[in-house]
Amino acid sequence: MTSHPHDPPPAAQPGHDVAWWDAKHRDRPVHDGVDPSVRAACLPLAPGRAVDLACGTGRHARWLARRGWEVVGIDSSPGGLEVAARAARAQGLAGRCRWVAADARAWQPKGQVALVVVAFVALPRLVERTARWLAPGGRVVVVGHALGNAVRDVGGPRDPRLLHDVAALREGARAAGLRVRVAAEVERPVVGDDGGRRVQLDAVLVADRS
Repeated sequence: MTSHPHDPPPAAQPGHDVAWWDAKHRDRPVHDGVDPSVRAACLPLAPGRAVDLACGTGRHARWLARRGWEVVGIDSSPGGLEVAARAARAQGLAGRCRWVAADARAWQPKGQVALVVVAFVALPRLVERTARWLAPGGRVVVVGHALGNAVRDVGGPRDPRLLHDVAALREGARAAGLRVRVAAEVERPVVGDDGGRRVQLDAVLVADRS
């Protein structure tokens, strides 16, 4: 794991700790569903080197690998990465996926990449950091729980530090010199633990390096 010389030490992260995520990932079945906003943003791209940052059990990394990408999946949960690696082997994708246990707030790739996917995690200085990793023509795709969910009874995190502000994502991308293609709140139907159907708001950013 490397760090940029100007990056401060990672601050305490809100939300659950690694042990909680290890238990959660190990106790649930492998999930291969691809988020629709991630799919739409990545489908037009020619395969290359990609990073799935805070990848969990690697659903997006494996989907990209099936489409010909060489993917590094980064997560702080060894339990999640065990599930990811096992699923990749079972699906014949082990040669295209590499799994790295690391703090997603500080990890940096070696060399430039064509794509960074960050799905359903809020990280400090997210767009500014990932923009530095992109090769010319590269793309960053961020999808996460939108700030608007904090006042809606739709499930998901309530802590605003774990939610995304679309305006802040857009401004961060522009400040980093990226061309913003999408910066919007998107409705996503979900089924709650009680079986009830709700609509959550996802914040979506798609931005390219010129």
